[in-house]
This record gives sequence, structure tokens and C-alpha cells, in this order.
Amino acid sequence: MSPEPLLFWIFASVCVVGGLMAVLLPRIVHAVFSLFLCFCGVAAIYAVAGADFLAVAQLVIYVGGVIILFSFGILLTGRTATSLGPKEVRNRPFGVALGAALFLGLMSAISAGGFKVGTADVGEPTTESIGKLLLGDYIIAFEFASVLLLVALVGAAFLVRRTQT
Repeated sequence: MSPEPLLFWIFASVCVVGGLMAVLLPRIVHAVFSLFLCFCGVAAIYAVAGADFLAVAQLVIYVGGVIILFSFGILLTGRTATSLGPKEVRNRPFGVALGAALFLGLMSAISAGGFKVGTADVGEPTTESIGKLLLGDYIIAFEFASVLLLVALVGAAFLVRRTQT
């Protein structure tokens, strides 16, 4: 028996636990670290599935970018000691009912979907074919997107610098 199904369920449980902790923990810093755990679990699922490009993109963009952005936002606002949300939750029964209805709707849609489950052969790495496409057929769009992002970054830096002086 291959270890992929076991690894999938381990990393899926890491994702679920991390996501629940991110939602339920009262401190902002703890919620960000549990979101980090959830994002790392998703990257591990991508790696187990053979999608190496998606795994690295998940690590770079979400773990490396979003979590650092959240951490700096918390540190720069000085709100590390505060709690998330109000002290008293008034709509808890409505939220639980809405969540249960959403869960039941998703489970019925998944069970009625008739998905075919099977094994897939992990072929060549996906990064090679994506790299050839980006630097071959789609080079103009790729370079246009990079120049556009550079202009947006320079414009944002200019606007921030201008308002502080």
C-alpha cells in the first residue's frame, strides 16, 4: 500500500485543525500562527499530490507573503494584546445553524456529484512545462504583468512616501 492516502489524511487533518484554531482562538497572534499551520498543510497536500509548482507557490505566496504581511500588520498597529471579535457573542445559534446548513449542503452536493476516484501517475515535474510556457508562448503577457506589478509597487511607495513628509 502506498503512503500517499495516509499522508493526505494527516495533512488534511493538520489543515482542518489549523483552520479551526485560526477561527476560534481569541488572540490575533495565535490565530496568525495557526493560519500558518493551515497554509503549510495545504502546501504539503499539493506536494503529496505531485503538484510541485503549486506547493512552492503556496509556500512563497501564502506562507511567505500573507503570513508575514499579517504579522507586520499586527506588530505595526501595536494590537498584539487585543482579542478578536466582541466579548459577547449574541448570534451564536444563528451562526451554528448557518454553518451546519452550509456543511450539509456541501456534503449533499459532493455525494450527488459522482466523482470518480482513482490513482494518477505522477509524471514529469510541473515546473518545467509551466516555465517553458511562461518563457515561450506567453512571454509578452508574463513581462507585461511583471512591469505592471513593478509600476504598482513604485506608485504605492511614492504615495506612502509623499503622505509622510
